[in-house]
Amino acid sequence: MRPLSLSSSLKAVVWDLDGTLYYQRRLRLIMLRELTAFCLRHPLRIREVLAVREFRRIRESWDEGEARALFASDPSEQSAFDAADLSDRQYKYTARRMKLSEAEVRASVETWIYKKPLEFLRSCRDETAAQLFRQLKAEAIGCYIFSDYPVAEKLKALDMEADGYYSATEERLGVLKPDPKGLILIMEDHKLEPGQLLMIGDRDSRDGEAARRAGCEYLILSSSKRKRRRQYEALRDSLGIR
Repeated sequence: MRPLSLSSSLKAVVWDLDGTLYYQRRLRLIMLRELTAFCLRHPLRIREVLAVREFRRIRESWDEGEARALFASDPSEQSAFDAADLSDRQYKYTARRMKLSEAEVRASVETWIYKKPLEFLRSCRDETAAQLFRQLKAEAIGCYIFSDYPVAEKLKALDMEADGYYSATEERLGVLKPDPKGLILIMEDHKLEPGQLLMIGDRDSRDGEAARRAGCEYLILSSSKRKRRRQYEALRDSLGIR
């Protein structure tokens, strides 16, 4: 476990959302069950379900150059691709790869990534994280969300309130981690210095790297529930919170 070096002047904790405030593996198993049931009921729509998987893969390993090259043979389509924001470019790229319309991809992603999981989020919430979240706010330590995905509806489903949130899908941010822009915006908006901020996430390659680039301290959570609890206990001890 990487030791934390926290400043006594800590003023804010920035949380990743997916896989941090809830257990992502548990949710994915639930959604696999739901998707399997859907495919059995609607076998002719399996390509739409596969498009959801492809969209997630593309988003997790986004390569701007590779995506742009797919539209290079048609100048008008490439121009439209270049003019789109990050989220729209990912929809266009997925649609082209899956030979579906962009509207079909959007509808499937909206259902299976953004809407349907909301029904199950609360049951997958990390209660230890939620407790610390409340304790930090009670100590006047700001709690912000920095995510590659939309935040507002998920926070509501988790029954949690942040002091602010920053999503890659918003025009002002528009880039994915490990780009540190979200952390930089949080510091600018709330007049914070890197030493006054702690990033908590579940992926070192994304959350940890974003924090390193921004010059902030960070905590990367274990995938083990037991180890996570120990990490949070150690963090509470460091902050003098009980």
